[in-house]
Amino acid sequence: MLSLFSARESRLPRRMLLQASLLAPASLMLLTRCHAAGAKESAVPSFGRAKRCIFVFLNGGPSQLDTWDMKPDSPAEIRGELRPIATRIPGIQASELLPRMAQLTDRFKIVRSVTHTASVHTTGVYTMLTGTYHRTPKVDQTAALPGDHPHLGSVAAFLMARQRSAPPFVCLPTLFRAPPVEGVWPGQTAGFLGRRFDPFVIEGQKLTAEFQFSEVEIPADLTVGRLQDRRALLNRLAPAAVSETTAVRAWNEISEQAWSLLGSRDFRRVGNLSEEPAAVRDRYGRHLFGQGLLLARRLSESGVPFVTVYWIDPTPAGPGGGEFDSHGFIYKHMRERLLPPADLALSALFEDLWERGLEKETLVVVLSEFGRTPHINKDAGRDHWPEAQTILMAGAGISGGTVHGATDRYAAYPAADPVTPPDLGQTILHLLGVPAELELRDAEGRPSLASTGQVDEKLIG
Repeated sequence: MLSLFSARESRLPRRMLLQASLLAPASLMLLTRCHAAGAKESAVPSFGRAKRCIFVFLNGGPSQLDTWDMKPDSPAEIRGELRPIATRIPGIQASELLPRMAQLTDRFKIVRSVTHTASVHTTGVYTMLTGTYHRTPKVDQTAALPGDHPHLGSVAAFLMARQRSAPPFVCLPTLFRAPPVEGVWPGQTAGFLGRRFDPFVIEGQKLTAEFQFSEVEIPADLTVGRLQDRRALLNRLAPAAVSETTAVRAWNEISEQAWSLLGSRDFRRVGNLSEEPAAVRDRYGRHLFGQGLLLARRLSESGVPFVTVYWIDPTPAGPGGGEFDSHGFIYKHMRERLLPPADLALSALFEDLWERGLEKETLVVVLSEFGRTPHINKDAGRDHWPEAQTILMAGAGISGGTVHGATDRYAAYPAADPVTPPDLGQTILHLLGVPAELELRDAEGRPSLASTGQVDEKLIG
């Protein structure tokens, strides 16, 4: 199922589209471009090098010690059960459960020193998706609020060009929800920017690994002519004397996007994965994460500037935790349901982008909300650990075959070149052509910088 606006609230049925177009929510706000800052940054070669971004979020928190920051010389209760294997790059090791990605290490940078203090899922997700520290980083079950900082994709969507027939920011296959939190977790939407910049949510069906685009199809009982008549009537009913306020202009843009997507054959065609050869679909993996990465490649190639793909377990999690949140039996989960499908799908994405020549202008970031504890706990698992996380960055001029940062002997804390979420977020926005001094104004006119971090050139070079 696909939502024209956001899964934050209940879905908006097609027949309510015209009614929704009559609304003008006052929460939409003024955004100001910082032209001087943008002109200054444009002189930097890396600024705006990425025309699109695929943002892969392995929710739950993969263990850095069991993936890309292994410590084979540490005690058994630290290093765990998995053995390291050689990669394409001498001196760089990977987990034995990542053999395909190990052969592609020349294409991506391994960043081993991402660090913050948000030790629970909701605030960790917020911190990494927005590049902004949460006001209560250790308070669990935190719900999304209208005043939250926007997702990096929402910020990028404001400045990046897009085709009229495609939304600027898409996420799939769902938004995080988990009781007792009401609604979606914070950080996944446009926050104080308002629904104008929310992601366009494409929901997938876990059992079939298919994505449905029925919400952008015109119902059988409604012809194109009748739809155009309704739109013409709506335009005539709109008061001619309404002042051209920021809110009115913003809602007009939402309405125009909705009309352009409704019945868009091009957009539906992009979502038709049956157009891909069976071998390609098999290569990504016939599960929701694999097919989601394939759809992300198709969306990016078609002109969608920012696509976020969230991890969904291919099989039932069982005892110990869902997604990558393995508080117990971590090696059973790693071997049976986590790393093999992730290795298959991610390696397929990297190979696909390079084969199609898309890597020069496509930024790929693979990350999560945090890492996991150095010590294995009494339940044979690892717990939350935001102090050290390993992420991957590739494309758009990122130097592949390199490692940025390092952790101590237990992979517990950064020992060199720490990377904060604000600096990571600002670097991503910089590559996408978003000026460092971009100022966002909310409904009350209060200014806020798009990011409070600094561009880390070491992450790029």
